[in-house]
Amino acid sequence: MNLAILIVLEKYAHPSLEGVAFANRNGERLLESLGQHGFVAEDCIVLADEQATKAAIESRVRRAIKSCLEEDVLFVYYAGHSFAWQSTNRVATFDTDLADLDHTTISLSWLHQQFKDSDCKKIVLLLDTGEKALTESSTPIPIESCKEAELTSFYDSSDRFICFSSCKPGEVSHVSRKLQSGIWLNHLVEALDGNAAGALDGTRITSDKLQTHLNQSVTRTLATTYSTKKRQTPSCYGASNEPMVLLDLEELLSDRKASKNPFALLIGDVALWSRRSMSVKNLSGFKKGHSLPDRANHSSQTFVTSLAKDQVTEDLKNVFQALKSAFKLKRADIEVSDQGDGTGTVITPHFNYSVSVQLDPEDPSCVIWSRTIDAIKDPKPLFSTAFASVFQTFFDTVEFALPNAIEIGDLIDSIEEADDARIGLEYDPETTYCILSVAGIEGRIRITKRAMRIEYPKAEAPKLLLSSFLAIRTAFLSPDGIDLIAIEEL
Repeated sequence: MNLAILIVLEKYAHPSLEGVAFANRNGERLLESLGQHGFVAEDCIVLADEQATKAAIESRVRRAIKSCLEEDVLFVYYAGHSFAWQSTNRVATFDTDLADLDHTTISLSWLHQQFKDSDCKKIVLLLDTGEKALTESSTPIPIESCKEAELTSFYDSSDRFICFSSCKPGEVSHVSRKLQSGIWLNHLVEALDGNAAGALDGTRITSDKLQTHLNQSVTRTLATTYSTKKRQTPSCYGASNEPMVLLDLEELLSDRKASKNPFALLIGDVALWSRRSMSVKNLSGFKKGHSLPDRANHSSQTFVTSLAKDQVTEDLKNVFQALKSAFKLKRADIEVSDQGDGTGTVITPHFNYSVSVQLDPEDPSCVIWSRTIDAIKDPKPLFSTAFASVFQTFFDTVEFALPNAIEIGDLIDSIEEADDARIGLEYDPETTYCILSVAGIEGRIRITKRAMRIEYPKAEAPKLLLSSFLAIRTAFLSPDGIDLIAIEEL
């Protein structure tokens, strides 16, 4: 039997404790994902906000673990704040009192003891936590970062337990307003849903593959989410001798393949986008007396953001109305997030649409408008008449992450050795990228170590952009049927 305990704290009773953004939604997403792997609702415990008091958590965890049998698998997810108090690692509960941390927090050593006393054959702890400045309270509290040695010592000493943490001690687990989710949790669910080939060893999610996927994906998403560099280092404790098999996705992937949807593999790290240049003078907020920026820096970016604010808002409103009408969406199905900082997102059940305006670093007298479709949950709507009616002439590029990093030099050598007349090849002397042209495909294909981009000279129908993937897939088979690029089909 598979069991799960999910503890999510989007708010705390104490006014100085800030809740975790999107914690409840993170829990819902994880619960839905686990449901695909035999975690039935009646065997899953969810403690959210007011339900997640110290007494309630300890009682429910103790009873659930006592009921576990030797063949059972237990997943425990905690989304909240962690720290060390008096040299002991602890997590906060809804009723944590800053004046009495000893008695209103839960020590990880207590939780670890429950794990040791259980009969479960496997326990997976998912810690979506980060440091919180408890010293902001009226009485400074001498807390410390969590002690990593405690985690390493406990999990490395057993082949039954493993812990994945969203970040290292002293760091913050960041969220994405565009994804409406914690970034680490988003990529964890992506793997559990079978949409991250890099997390798989065959059809199985293994601890080493999952950790590699989380490290790479979180780093990439942080870079595209925040304008300033953010540090978040996903960590794994345990399985030091050999990788642990967390879940087997054979049935899930077989069912997906049996659906005969050739575009199912496009879910995940795929994006449609366009970037178009515009003179700063043409922004709606530019007035007589304004000066054009002569350099790209924070103040000039703030300036153009204020000039473009109304245009960004108008763009979001237009796309919102068009999607709502084309897909007959109800109010609860679609949401607009207008950040007021030159970026905004329309969130739908199928995908997200984002728009942003940034100063062109190479020509500060111009801005670059970026429009993107990503966070694709279901590819079918992207091939629909409704989608085409809204975005027929929006995008000229499709980009997707490769499941495994590739060596560009090796790829170039393979293509040159194949001597296939269908494929034209360009690359830089340092072999950091290569550009391919494939007979029958109008777009240029740019490949870097971790991504493939198909660029068309003008905006094209989304269906054509996405369908290009399958044509390229065929073109990248050498005459003997061996892949020149490792693009795994799920």
